[in-house]
Amino acid sequence: MDTPNSLRIVHLADFKPSSSSRAWVSIPNPNGLPLIATATSDKTVRVYSLKNFTLHSTLEGGHSRSVRSVAWKPTVKNNGTLCIATGSFDATMGIWRRSEDMSDVIGEQKQQGDGQVDDPVEVEISSYGQPKPHKRDNGDSDEDGDEDNEDWEFAIVLEGHDSEVKNVAYSPSGQWLASCSRDKSIWIWEEIGDEGDDEFETIAVLQDHTADVKYVCWRPDDGNGEVLASASYDDTIRFWKGDDEGEWSSIAVLEGHEGTVWSLDWEPEVSQKRFPSEDTDPTSDSYRPQTPRLISSSADNTIRVWSIAPSPPPANKPSYFNSGIPSTMRSGPVNETWECTAVLPKAHDLPIYSIGWSKESGRVVSTGGDGRLVIYEERTKGRTAVGGEVEREWVILGILEGAHGPYEVNHVAWCTRFDAGKKAVDEEMLVTTGDDGDVKAWAIDELAGPEGSRVEESMNEVSIS
Repeated sequence: MDTPNSLRIVHLADFKPSSSSRAWVSIPNPNGLPLIATATSDKTVRVYSLKNFTLHSTLEGGHSRSVRSVAWKPTVKNNGTLCIATGSFDATMGIWRRSEDMSDVIGEQKQQGDGQVDDPVEVEISSYGQPKPHKRDNGDSDEDGDEDNEDWEFAIVLEGHDSEVKNVAYSPSGQWLASCSRDKSIWIWEEIGDEGDDEFETIAVLQDHTADVKYVCWRPDDGNGEVLASASYDDTIRFWKGDDEGEWSSIAVLEGHEGTVWSLDWEPEVSQKRFPSEDTDPTSDSYRPQTPRLISSSADNTIRVWSIAPSPPPANKPSYFNSGIPSTMRSGPVNETWECTAVLPKAHDLPIYSIGWSKESGRVVSTGGDGRLVIYEERTKGRTAVGGEVEREWVILGILEGAHGPYEVNHVAWCTRFDAGKKAVDEEMLVTTGDDGDVKAWAIDELAGPEGSRVEESMNEVSIS
């Protein structure tokens, strides 16, 4: 395969120490902290520092089999919370909390104008409210806040799935926690009571998939509630949404892949603003992003882009959102119709296990069973006619062969750089996780010249990689 030369993917560092067994996935902290959590087959989660690529802390003792997935809870209050959900092949989920005080660090982050973050890894981060009177690991607490307070608390076990938990995901608001399993089901959980009470309620069990459910991810609230997307061994993608009565149901089925759908990601706002519809102004104060697109990767070695199809409301039917109509007379939420609007250039020879859509650049990255790391970019191609619709195309910017040597790469993630070698505040890197147990960081080296320069957003220019 000819390797495009718009950029180079350069090995930056290995996170140390690595796992002695397969590492599944590495998820950066979504709250701006220089931390990344890695789920491994040795029944633990390793939290690494993104500043120096060394081990920060370990979550252990909560699962009896491989930890397959991990999710950070988004921070909704500046209370210094570190909370992680884990999903395991032992069919359970775990909720973990870390009790350290970092209220000063959060304040410093806000005050710094250059976007730099003082070393939060060296500062303790508090859990919800006061420390709990007991811990599941029976560790003795240290009143002076020294070594013992650095442990993660295995706060609660969530049980219900009949088989391996494949993926867990918090909604952007932090209200919901979704899990999916080999048992073909998706569970949606809600934390009830006061924050930190460690009480969860199952609000939905969704069983429309006909085979293993591999992946779940949330669409941000567009004013009508958060939507969950799921990917399955049955080759389909489904969208799920709750109504005003708290009942969850499938509102869309996306068909087109010819193999297991392994991974999903929603379009970030930076991409929506880069390619707005012609009747919207992304610089306007009243601008609101449209429904984001979805990308999916599959065992059929393709990456597809899905877009919602416009559908006018049915005629002569009361609106579900018209508060002047009694709820018993209103129709339920209208199902969504989605269509495949693009297929990215073929770059993989084996199943594509993981994809990510960058929130900074709008680029897409993929990896999978062939060990390849591929970066793509969407560009304007031109108009088919004067005044016609602007066409877009996806191009490959760079390919790295054998990212983990002969081993499969299970996951890739875009990640903000916090290390001393970064050249800009918002500079990104890639983090890969492989069957060899290694977690690797990769820098992106933009090449100078016509082939390496980012394309300008001209509506009439044809862009060639």
